[in-house]
Amino acid sequence: MSFPVQSVFFTLKVSVLLGSLLGLCLGLELMGLPNQWARYLRWDASTRSDLSFQFKTNVSTGLLLYLDDGGVCDFLCLSLVDGRVQLRFSMDCAETSVLSNKQVNDSSWHFVMVSRDHLRTVLVLDGEGQAAELQPQRPYMDVVSDLFLGGIPSDIRPSALTLDGVQAMPGFRGLILDLKYGNSEPRLLGSQGVQLDAEEPCGERPCENGGICFLLDGHPTCDCSTTGYGGKLCSEDVSQGPGLSHLMMSEQGRCFVLVARQLPEPLAFVPLAGRSAPHCCWQAILLPVPPAVGQAGSRGHPVVGGTLTNASWFPVPIIPLACPFCTTICHSGRWPCRAASKREA
Repeated sequence: MSFPVQSVFFTLKVSVLLGSLLGLCLGLELMGLPNQWARYLRWDASTRSDLSFQFKTNVSTGLLLYLDDGGVCDFLCLSLVDGRVQLRFSMDCAETSVLSNKQVNDSSWHFVMVSRDHLRTVLVLDGEGQAAELQPQRPYMDVVSDLFLGGIPSDIRPSALTLDGVQAMPGFRGLILDLKYGNSEPRLLGSQGVQLDAEEPCGERPCENGGICFLLDGHPTCDCSTTGYGGKLCSEDVSQGPGLSHLMMSEQGRCFVLVARQLPEPLAFVPLAGRSAPHCCWQAILLPVPPAVGQAGSRGHPVVGGTLTNASWFPVPIIPLACPFCTTICHSGRWPCRAASKREA
């Protein structure tokens, strides 16, 4: 199932990649050679957890990552199938899969996340989420193995691998960066046929005047919202220019909209939010607020109304949702949206 967001005026796509912001990621270059692999400390995908990374490739098939329960029932496999990303997994011997809508063998950077939440698993590719859900008797995934990236070692017995034929799958060919379990970098236990420290897309530090580099639609992009500058590289002085709205993330992991200058009409912020705060801002749109705004929401919180004024911050709390990546509009009263100063944020 897919969760698209329809834009009224324009769509602001944001991938909040902490590894790109901090420059701490360890890159891998994989050539698709026989018996290539990188082995990481076990990812606990049993109940609730997220795994994410960036990758770039020009091939249509290959194994991205794999883990299992040691040859019994449960496994999770992420691979390329006909140029698309396929997530295939099993819990208590009940199996399902999802296939991405877009192709990724275009030599561009892509961001992928696997989000586990008990019986529900979501594949997120470049901000678009597709969910799959199982109804096994056992409500968790049993994970025994370490995480294998790009291939499976040939010295592992086939009987110890739950998914038949996974060891014979072609190895991934391309670059993988910024592997994260939640917000943490996993420990690399070993590798073979893999070159470490591959080039990071923001490694050349293209942003000027303190701008922050991140990936947008697979390309390095500059966040200039805190610099007083604009343009592609944060090199243009926009202190006297017309205002724009910027998406920001606080240290507490909440999302904010900053309206730099007064706008001609009221606007509402519509986040596409999941339960994991570091990945809360996948896509956003700005649209006019209907006349009904200004009334208290259903929870008794005031709703954003009137014209947004100079440098006003509007917190959007990240609330755990039963459906990750569902769209919720602030002025509907379902979220407590209130004006706050930058100091309050």
